[in-house]
Amino acid sequence: FTLIELLVVIAVLGVLAAGVFVAIDPLDKINAANDSKVQNDMGQIGQAMEAYAVSNSGVYAATLAILVTSGDLKTTPTAPTGYTAYAIGSGGASQTAGGQLKSKKYVNAVPSTPAWVWCSASGKAGPTATTATCP
Repeated sequence: FTLIELLVVIAVLGVLAAGVFVAIDPLDKINAANDSKVQNDMGQIGQAMEAYAVSNSGVYAATLAILVTSGDLKTTPTAPTGYTAYAIGSGGASQTAGGQLKSKKYVNAVPSTPAWVWCSASGKAGPTATTATCP
């Protein structure tokens, strides 16, 4: 092989490697994994809220600390690094809990859904435009 042939092969391999890197989009994969953590945490918070409400005549806890103190939640879930802190409603007769989403699956959706929210009114969790609205 000549030096020119080797340089051409190295350049072609470099272009292919760059194309594969762009196709994989590692940042979006990390965001998707963090979004899964947010969804899992909202599910745990929702179950703990329901358990607390059953034990307290239908009244929902106002903070996550109350759920930890009551034993309905083992530890306070925290949002992944770089995400906004979880938003919790004021409690009482109904409750919501939500967390930010960042993967392209949700951010680039039409309409954009940058939050995953659990709502006591429906007993379900899902993507919404803000942490203040129920799915």
